[in-house]
Amino acid sequence: MGTKSRGKVNKKVALFIFGGTGDLARRKLYPAIEELLKSGRFPGLLGIYSLGRNESAVSGVRSKFKELGVSFEFIEFDVRDRDYYGALSDRIVNLPGVELIFYLALPPALFESTIVHLGSLLRAFTNPRKIVIEKPFGFDSASAKRLNFQLRRYFTEEEIYRIDHFLGKLQVQNILSVRFSNYVFEGIWNKNFIDNVQVSALEDIGLEGRGAYYDDIGALRDMVQNHMLQIMSFLAMEPPAAMDPEKVRDEKVKVLESVRRFSPEDVDRFTVRGQYRGYTEELGRESRTETFVALKLYIDNFRWEGVPFYLRTGKRLCEKRTQAIVVFKEVPPGFGRLVGCAPERNKIAFEIAPRNRLVFKFQVLGEKGGIACPVETSMETSVSQNPPEAYATLLEDVLTGDRSMFIREDESELAWEIVQPVLDRWEEDGKPVLYEPGTTGPAEAEKLVEKDGRKWELL
Repeated sequence: MGTKSRGKVNKKVALFIFGGTGDLARRKLYPAIEELLKSGRFPGLLGIYSLGRNESAVSGVRSKFKELGVSFEFIEFDVRDRDYYGALSDRIVNLPGVELIFYLALPPALFESTIVHLGSLLRAFTNPRKIVIEKPFGFDSASAKRLNFQLRRYFTEEEIYRIDHFLGKLQVQNILSVRFSNYVFEGIWNKNFIDNVQVSALEDIGLEGRGAYYDDIGALRDMVQNHMLQIMSFLAMEPPAAMDPEKVRDEKVKVLESVRRFSPEDVDRFTVRGQYRGYTEELGRESRTETFVALKLYIDNFRWEGVPFYLRTGKRLCEKRTQAIVVFKEVPPGFGRLVGCAPERNKIAFEIAPRNRLVFKFQVLGEKGGIACPVETSMETSVSQNPPEAYATLLEDVLTGDRSMFIREDESELAWEIVQPVLDRWEEDGKPVLYEPGTTGPAEAEKLVEKDGRKWELL
């Protein structure tokens, strides 16, 4: 899955970026488009239309794209005001037959009004069109369903691209390659050999100027509901009948359907909600928003019965590291008694950040030889020394119509079903526990795995 075979694209395309003067567009989208253009991977791009309020924010962008032979136009725009959409209509009239890609790089609260106004406008045009929607897709289960309803009114599912930029990262895609291209791994990828699975997404930064956005969202919505459940789905899914976008997504949906739903008591036992000390001072007001989440999930199917999946994510932690780790079972105790020790468990780690590597931990004979305690060693490989930027990969997929790494309607709603009971319980449950910046998070997160006789792993 890491390297895709792409056919030649022969069509003219216009890209409209709602929120085109915002942080996401400036930091991620424009550099990704520039990367695609320079490498010849965005053929037929006629123009970029940046819809926003602050033209000065993109003052240096126009000249970059002009050098690459692509026009760049700023359009003053308020997505909530229907009157502004007349300016958009004026541009589309002059693009007969051109494929229109609409990218919603907006706060989630603005998605619905944008979809309704844009969808109404497009009824007057026959252009092929695609709409790309950033995460988080909705604020809760009810709003996600309402958002999907509005999308269905104006677009077909084939025209909708719900984006999760983690799915554009090569190491996430490499999970499928390692599993389904290697019999030696897929044959032991089940409850008979695997003890537990962990996904950690640790950040050492705090709000970084995103306080107003982050405080409305929190770690559970920002990371777990999308990124981390997606990684878990790749780790847990059954082999698809073919590497076809719909068949891949069918198997991910089956995983999400099989995740055991939380009761209120389960939320209390199997989740940890934390906030780093100093968050409210940095934010400038009191807040119950969590900056750290740890939870334990079970997937109730034949492959994974009884195997815990531990997820954790947080800000202001001791390091920046994103890893998915598969921890295998211990060897039989009789062997441990023979060699006088308990050998370390085998582990496979897919590191997504800061490095792009795969690590396999296993046991070998010690220096003294003979029947003695084995020594842990490791093999490590990098998928790519210079991986493409995730947004560039996904924008290229939008252009070619490959929806493998995008989230389907039923998938988005199932992910919300999993986290909604946690949100509901936390709404009743007062404040998150505090943890010190620069640590691994709250002590309660350590206890969550320690009471199962396990520990958090990072390789």
